[in-house]
Amino acid sequence: MNALPINKIMLASVAFALMNWKKILEISILPVLISIPFLAILPDTLNIMNSVFSNKEVADIQLPDNMMIYLSLFFYGYLTLSINVYRLVILGQNSVSGIVPVLNFNKIIHFVGLTLFIGLVTMAPVIISGIAFLQLIMYFLVIPITLNFINIAIDQPSKYKWNLNFISQANLFFLQIVLPALAGMIFSFLVSLIGLPDILGWVVKAIVFYWTLISLALCYQLVVKQNAKT
Repeated sequence: MNALPINKIMLASVAFALMNWKKILEISILPVLISIPFLAILPDTLNIMNSVFSNKEVADIQLPDNMMIYLSLFFYGYLTLSINVYRLVILGQNSVSGIVPVLNFNKIIHFVGLTLFIGLVTMAPVIISGIAFLQLIMYFLVIPITLNFINIAIDQPSKYKWNLNFISQANLFFLQIVLPALAGMIFSFLVSLIGLPDILGWVVKAIVFYWTLISLALCYQLVVKQNAKT
């Protein structure tokens, strides 16, 4: 049985965002503010990364001042926003506040640990083999584990067996990886083709980011409900 119907989840994610946009805006203020310093140096950082990956001389590369501090603030903002969006979807508006940052050390460690684990598992085969397609294969294999981000956000124990059949797992993979990537690539192509302002690209990326968070939480709800029946 398909526990994750793509069309319904897409529509439900949009509907949830429209119904709760004020709360989403409220919980976004602090993460956005502390992310601004890193976003300001992001173009320089991307240029440095391009130089490194193109095998140019890296000895004379100068990192932007306070880069690691700004990066830490950015990641904490991402973490705080993700946790609050997950809690908003699962527990409701009374479970989150825009002016109270996430200060639960145990929750932060688990969230960071899971993020690093997924990054390592999906990137290691690519680094070893040089075959980029392996990253998609690894993402497909570990995608059920991403549901634990919601468990961490709502203070539930993590689990690593979600009993997803192939279709449900494929749909989760499509909703979380394929669809956001396609949306980003298509709009980037349109921006370059039509000559739209770059700011529109950032707006689309932000919308896709929020939609991805909301849809993962909705998938979590459906999977938990389905597992409760079996």
